[in-house]
Amino acid sequence: MKIADLHSSESHEKGAECPIKDETGRITPLRIIVKGKDSKAFRMEQRLNRRAILDAMSAGKLDDIDEEARDIDTLVNLTVGWKGTDEKFTKKLCKTLYTKAPYVRDQVDTFIGDRANFTRG
Repeated sequence: MKIADLHSSESHEKGAECPIKDETGRITPLRIIVKGKDSKAFRMEQRLNRRAILDAMSAGKLDDIDEEARDIDTLVNLTVGWKGTDEKFTKKLCKTLYTKAPYVRDQVDTFIGDRANFTRG
């Protein structure tokens, strides 16, 4: 075994296709392409979220943080595209999807959390 065999950041940075199910659990043609937990983008989002919390705590405004909005923004920033729809990918349309279809957002969030989704082999 080589140490390089354990490297994961490159595959997480490249992204993987998350299959999307509809509200009834049936698989749809939609595949959302997202970066993984070991990507630079994910680590940057974590830092931004921690900074927002620390800033709000310092200002005594912790209750003003909209956690759902931050979660959606994080997922949008980790999404790089999609397949299986005629609609062109845009960050705005992605944010609308994650806002108006929480079950889709949950699927993407769960997918990103599983490092095995970004491994090849």
